[in-house]
Amino acid sequence: MEGLKGLLRHVPAYVLLQRIVGADRLRYRCIEEIRPGETVLDVGCGPAYYFPRLPQPLDYHGFDTDARYIDWAEEHFGGANASFHCGNFDEAAARSLPPIDVVLLLGLLHHLSDEQCTRLLNLAASVLSPGGRVISVDTCFEPTQGRISRWMSANDRGEYVREPAAFEKLAMQSFGQVEGKVINDATHIPSSYWMMRMTAPNGPWAE
Repeated sequence: MEGLKGLLRHVPAYVLLQRIVGADRLRYRCIEEIRPGETVLDVGCGPAYYFPRLPQPLDYHGFDTDARYIDWAEEHFGGANASFHCGNFDEAAARSLPPIDVVLLLGLLHHLSDEQCTRLLNLAASVLSPGGRVISVDTCFEPTQGRISRWMSANDRGEYVREPAAFEKLAMQSFGQVEGKVINDATHIPSSYWMMRMTAPNGPWAE
């Protein structure tokens, strides 16, 4: 496992692996939510290899804690309409941003505890512009998945792979509307993912 983690820190190897398993296609489905001219916040963006697929023009803000990923993304995609930040997306970072139309949480929530998810979703809700939405996708356990898919979920690097209902319960603490669906046909290896679209923030920031 340590060898795999070391390999994934090498950006070209990480991008290649995403394409081999088909995880890139999963992310492409999520970014279909974005429209030209919108302001996008991408938390846990990694090297943001999918940036060229985003509709242009847009104002993009990517956050990740891995300096190698951020340096690679900045070198390849940094410019007037894209900024990349190495560090946690926290309250200070949230205050520095303009109103956000779309927040992307791609493959992130299943790496976070319930408390960490709640904190992040509250922050995401607090930066949304009127009509904004948060899009997430995560490895999940679900009743219809086959043996290989369940093995993939059980052996994911994330320590908090959940069932859809558990993800929804967390999201409903921060949003008045949560729409979700299972995706099990995106990757080349049988795998199950839960995608959510969260709107209508219901915290004090919405007042």
